[in-house]
Amino acid sequence: MKRVFSYAASVDTTEHSPKEGYAYTKYAIRTNRRNAVLLTVPSMFAIANASRREVFGETYNHMRIDAEGTVSATRLLESSTTTHKSQPMPTVLNYLTPLISEEMLIDGRIISPFFQRNRRYYRYKAQSFTQGTALVNFTPRQSSTQLVSGWAQVDELTGRIIEFALDGEYDMVRFHLSTTMDEEEGRTLLPKECTLNARFLFLGNDITAEYTTIYGLPDCGIDSLAERDDTTLLARVRPIPLTEHEVYLCQQSYNDNILNDSTSKTHESIFSRQLLTNVGETLMGRIGGDIGRDKRGTFNIGPILNPLQFSYSNRRGLTYLLDVQAQYNFTANQKMQARIKAGYAFKQKQFYFNIPITYYFSNRHNGYVQMEWASGRRIRNSSVLDAIKDKHNDAMNWDSLNLTYFRDHSLKAYVHYDPTPRWGLEVGVMGHRRTAIQDTGFEEVGMPTTYISVAPMVELTYRPIGYAGPILTANYERSINGFMGANIDYERIEFDAQYIHRLSALNSLQMRLGTGFYTHRSTGRYFLDYRNFRENNIPNGWNDNWSGSFELLNSNWYNASQYYVRGNVTYETPQLALYWLPYIGRLLEKERVYVSALSVSHLTPYLEWGYGVQTRALSIGVFASQKKWKFTDIAVRFSLELFNRW
Repeated sequence: MKRVFSYAASVDTTEHSPKEGYAYTKYAIRTNRRNAVLLTVPSMFAIANASRREVFGETYNHMRIDAEGTVSATRLLESSTTTHKSQPMPTVLNYLTPLISEEMLIDGRIISPFFQRNRRYYRYKAQSFTQGTALVNFTPRQSSTQLVSGWAQVDELTGRIIEFALDGEYDMVRFHLSTTMDEEEGRTLLPKECTLNARFLFLGNDITAEYTTIYGLPDCGIDSLAERDDTTLLARVRPIPLTEHEVYLCQQSYNDNILNDSTSKTHESIFSRQLLTNVGETLMGRIGGDIGRDKRGTFNIGPILNPLQFSYSNRRGLTYLLDVQAQYNFTANQKMQARIKAGYAFKQKQFYFNIPITYYFSNRHNGYVQMEWASGRRIRNSSVLDAIKDKHNDAMNWDSLNLTYFRDHSLKAYVHYDPTPRWGLEVGVMGHRRTAIQDTGFEEVGMPTTYISVAPMVELTYRPIGYAGPILTANYERSINGFMGANIDYERIEFDAQYIHRLSALNSLQMRLGTGFYTHRSTGRYFLDYRNFRENNIPNGWNDNWSGSFELLNSNWYNASQYYVRGNVTYETPQLALYWLPYIGRLLEKERVYVSALSVSHLTPYLEWGYGVQTRALSIGVFASQKKWKFTDIAVRFSLELFNRW
């Protein structure tokens, strides 16, 4: 096993190892049982809506490996018997590109038994097999969805893996993967042929699939401008013949198309059926595709009415989320990106959205211009109420006027540029328009209902060891009364430090430390609104939704102090405390410990402690808070993980 673990280091991957190539994949998917629940699974609408129980498809891809070892594929040709030639179950394609020299064998999902640091997760047994080779069997020390069992045939002299097979279960898919490694110089760490048998079981649905991929194919002169569904080109590049059953499935699909065209059905009925299929696939599944004839652009839309897009919390109630992304590459160094992240909280009756549009003018220096429009956030400001009370000192029922909450609409425009990997500079303008939710009370006491700030801003970024290390930022904003219609002024400075220390592929220590303070604010009409210390309406942490944030902190505290000092630490590991439990432990993918501390006016210290687990279906976290060293609150949080990687 020492030879197996050290073999990758002996292979010259700089000169001989190819950085790109071509691969052919064929697949057959059979529906054994299905019900309406299958419609909710992303990318499975074609299977759920298919008239036949078995589909077949082929693809021809241009493969690339970047400097970090990440494999990407560009689809050149494809053919499928599904509707619109769509490819179902795309998540299982990741199993066809195993990287035996990496800590994670399959796309960050499976802990590799062939990596030395992972030997603590496996038991090994080796025995002679044939002359010059040995058979190594490996099994997990603890049952887990991120561990696999299987065998590998190994060259006894060098430790080179000749072929291997493994069995596992991850993200609702049980799989058996058989792989033959390449023998050519410089390619021995890459697969030559992979065969995958997969079975998807979910709430009464039973889908089986078989995939075969051949790597290292020669360049056949097909570029990205070719028609993807050209069956003649596919037949020319196909390295292995189709079986009789696969030919039968293709012929069956062809006959169905001919039959549909020759029947007496009206064009209106055919159009209605196609429209219903398109609408159903749009509403229930993820949508993605290319933009432009030269396919330089891509877009991706999350499910629109899929139940999996909903989440629940006690404070916000039922929340719906939508994510739309698009990108267009002008050149290798220039591109345009746009994204819409939106949500609606039914209990609060609030609609949130965040729309950044970014033009990258220098990918090499992370140079870009971004405009970001956000709305829906509510901000509380008792200082406005206090100013009204001072001005109108009479017997008025102030609580009934509801003068404390405002809707916040913001627009940010800035330029970012990194002259070196260590330094970055950001210059722009930040504008806020805050409108009173209940304007009647303001009108009664003669105060404006809208408060506008426009702040030129500058941010300096320092990365001591480059992009892979910690990030230190210093941010300065100054709103000027009267500048571009602003009626309030302030001056704010913030410092922030973040670092995710990768202990291994699945073990990490996530740390954040920051402070901010106001050096100036308008008299009687100011908002304490920090950039790095605020409530996230659309959650996003580092590796999960909770890291780097305060889960139990009342939202009013974000806008109640002229200063803050914060610290957040999260430790993440696949096996910590509960992995040894029978039945439950094998379902745990990650365990996390959260510690957060905060100091603001009238609340020092504020502490949060948390423990969370992530499974293939959901993440669960338990959090407790201390205010001035006294335990005050405890709560359980849920976050849906089901099919997030599909």
